[in-house]
Formats: sequence, structure tokens, C-alpha cells
Amino acid sequence: MVCPYCQARLDIAVPEAGSPRHDYLAYAGQPHTAVAQLPAFNLTCSNCGSAQHQSAIAARCPSCRSPLIVSDDLGGQLKSPDGVLPLAVDKDKAALCFREWTSSRWFAPSALKKISRTASMNGSYLPHWGFDDRTTTDYTGQRGDHYYTTETYTTQENGQAVTNTRQVQHTRWSHAEGRVSRDFVDVLAPGVSTPDADLLEKLGPWSTASATGYQPEYLAGFDSPRYDLDADAGFASAKRDMASVIQEDCRADIGGDEQRVAQMSTTDQDVLFRLLLLPLWIATYIAGGKTFDVFVNANTGEVIGQRPYSAVKIVAAVVAVLAAITAGYLIYHATR
Repeated sequence: MVCPYCQARLDIAVPEAGSPRHDYLAYAGQPHTAVAQLPAFNLTCSNCGSAQHQSAIAARCPSCRSPLIVSDDLGGQLKSPDGVLPLAVDKDKAALCFREWTSSRWFAPSALKKISRTASMNGSYLPHWGFDDRTTTDYTGQRGDHYYTTETYTTQENGQAVTNTRQVQHTRWSHAEGRVSRDFVDVLAPGVSTPDADLLEKLGPWSTASATGYQPEYLAGFDSPRYDLDADAGFASAKRDMASVIQEDCRADIGGDEQRVAQMSTTDQDVLFRLLLLPLWIATYIAGGKTFDVFVNANTGEVIGQRPYSAVKIVAAVVAVLAAITAGYLIYHATR
């Protein structure tokens, strides 16, 4: 930790135990209060003494902007983080990623490309569930093997009937069934509903191998919302992602030229999970009087964001394409 005023440094010890994983079935079998029903945290700012109420596990005091970090698990009803993915992209590099992103947007207003800085750039750690799963899947389906027949056809050339042959592809389908196995490690599922899952997926992938054990001090100066999607919702999301990979395994096992997977029955074994905090920079900029948000993956530098479009440039592009098509048509018919 570095003081922004006097630059004093305080080393934070990395937990020796690392980022632990837990038995998911044992955790899921315990009674839990729905996350939406959990109360807010009651805090007293250590700097200005003001009383604060917040649901985030890390934020800033609205009175003096000092960090507010929560270590309360609400009597065991709230799952504590198990690990933190370190920042690989600092604030300066995130700002550079933002500038490169704004300067490379197609059909964007010219003013956007001139934006060199954001109105704000805030760091955040978003909770994600990570699941390990040893899967075994029994499947049924069909294998398609291509074969070819020779077909005779007749065409007209210079007023004369000409007979030719060609190869026609067919597919011979046969029943297929079998069993495939795959071990998954840290299949991630968002623990928050905002930003939405599609945006977070586009920001990935995240390299979770470097995750360290959790220390509350890591969150000082950053925002970190409390998860609002519980582990059960996370596992359901992770299983959907795993199912698409397993289906490709089934296709590879079936072989042939084409495959149809009719049914899959997957058994989960040794399911482990952990709650990880993944780093993100959230940049806000103003263009055309409107506010837009851009998200920078602080692990990889990937940038996804909102952007304005220039109606003038889009219309000009459409006109140019239509003009090119028209010119090509006229040249084609002029040379015939």
C-alpha cells in the first residue's frame, strides 16, 4: 500500500495458504439466507468518524473519500472472498488502453478520437465464482460419413446439348454412443448482475493461476461490490459453459465427417469452488454531451465499452458501398 499524499509504503504479507478451494456440495447443502435479504454493513469511518451504511465490501467514505473496507461476514451468512487476482494493468496503462480503444473505433465521431483522458478511472474488484469439476458424460447421437456418387447432367453449349458428370456428396448416418471425461479448473461465473454477464465474458479470459489468498488490505482504494448472485447460480452458469465444451468432446469421440449429439448425461465429481475477486478499471468519458463507460480488464488489458456512432459516417459508408456496386454493375454490362 502506498499513501497518495506522503508516498509512505506499507508491505502487505501474501497469505501463505494461497487461495483455498472448498467442497461445493457440502457448502450447497448448508442453509443460506438469500443474498438479497442480507442487511447492509454498518461502518464508522476511521478517518472522519462518520457512520456509513453500505452493501459493498470495499468503497470510499462519501464524506472524506477514505477507504472503507468490510471484514464482516454477517454471522457466516456471507461467503468471504478466497482469493484476489493481482493487478497486471495499472492505472496509467489502463488509461493508455483507453486511448488506443477510442482512437480505433470505426464510424465514431471525429471528436471521440481526440479524447485523450477520461472523466474518471476507478478500480474495482468484481466477485466471480470459480469451479473445478471432474465430469463424466454418457452420450447418444449419430455419426455421419460422406460418400459420393457420379451424376450425369446435360447443359447447352453453343446451341448443342453437352453431357457431363459430377460428384455428388451424400451422408450415411449411423447410431453412435459413448462416454467422455473432462476435468475443468476454475470455470468462472459472475457473482454480480452488473455489469451483465455478456460484457464480462467479452472482457475475458482471466488468468486465475496467479490468484493469491485474500487480504482485506488489498482492496484499499478500490471498489468491490458484494456478490448478489450466489454460488448455486454461479454453478448453474458454469455448467452451461462446461456443457458446450463437453458437447465438442462428444463430437470428437463420435468421429466421422458430421456429428449429431442427441442426448448427454453428465456426472459431476469432486466439485470444488472458490470466490475470487477479479480486477477491473472502469473509465467514464463524455462525448457529445453524453456519458459512456468503458471497462478495462486489469489482468489482460482487454477493453470493452460503450461508444457513440456518427450517423454522417455511417450514411457516407452506405452511399460509398452502393456507388461501388452500381459502378461495378455498369462496367460489367458495358464490357459484355
